[in-house]
Amino acid sequence: MGVKSNLKLIFSYFKLNLKKEWKYKSSFFMQIIMMILNDAFFIIQWYIIFSLVDNIGGYGFNETMMLWAISAGGYGISHAFFAGAWNLKEVIYEGRMDVFLAQPKNVLINVCCSSTQIAAIGDIAYAYIVLVLIGAPWHWYLIMIPAMILAGLIYVAVYVTYMSLCFYVKGGDALAKSVEGTINKAAQYPSAIYSFGVKALMFTLIPTFFYSFIPIQYFFLTPNIWWILGSVAVTAFWIFLAFFTFNRGLRKYNSGSLMGGRL
Repeated sequence: MGVKSNLKLIFSYFKLNLKKEWKYKSSFFMQIIMMILNDAFFIIQWYIIFSLVDNIGGYGFNETMMLWAISAGGYGISHAFFAGAWNLKEVIYEGRMDVFLAQPKNVLINVCCSSTQIAAIGDIAYAYIVLVLIGAPWHWYLIMIPAMILAGLIYVAVYVTYMSLCFYVKGGDALAKSVEGTINKAAQYPSAIYSFGVKALMFTLIPTFFYSFIPIQYFFLTPNIWWILGSVAVTAFWIFLAFFTFNRGLRKYNSGSLMGGRL
């Protein structure tokens, strides 16, 4: 299946999921607003911290806010479009993959796009609220789009890669959740606070820096085409790895013999 048809499938799923959630309009907007308020709490936290210190690891208030903006935006993209990836454990262990296998579409994309987390839209909105807050130049609003997309793609790709261990061992999701937690938390702080060994890990097995630090540094602060292309290449590599590990693991899948369908 070509890239164009896969993109069409992803956006079709997203529109369908939005329509389902739109039936409950109050809940729809409340989830988004509550997520924005939850994220906004950290603005207050960092404002207080930077009223006491000039910088942390060479980052001031604006730079730190940008880290949180990209992290929130990447998280938002991954959970708005690919929230189904976080159901992989149940889909594999409970034999619920059968429904997806019966459809003439890419199995992994089908699973990942099968649900949408509406609150994640609040994370995406928060990324732009931060830009307004720090008085960012107009072109940063445009750059934020590819920055969030790359962050979101690498986030879900890394999660799927490690979650594919569930095909082989019981409790294989533990490593995936640990890696996800590391990326999500560590990405929100300046890279200078980490030791050399930790940095090496965050550039390779747990690519945290490609999730937040590389985008903020080389997309926004000091644009560098080579780092941008490198970021795209690393993201493409993890997407390939996600499909490879998932498809290899799918050979180990045991059908649950469930009768069911999806609309």
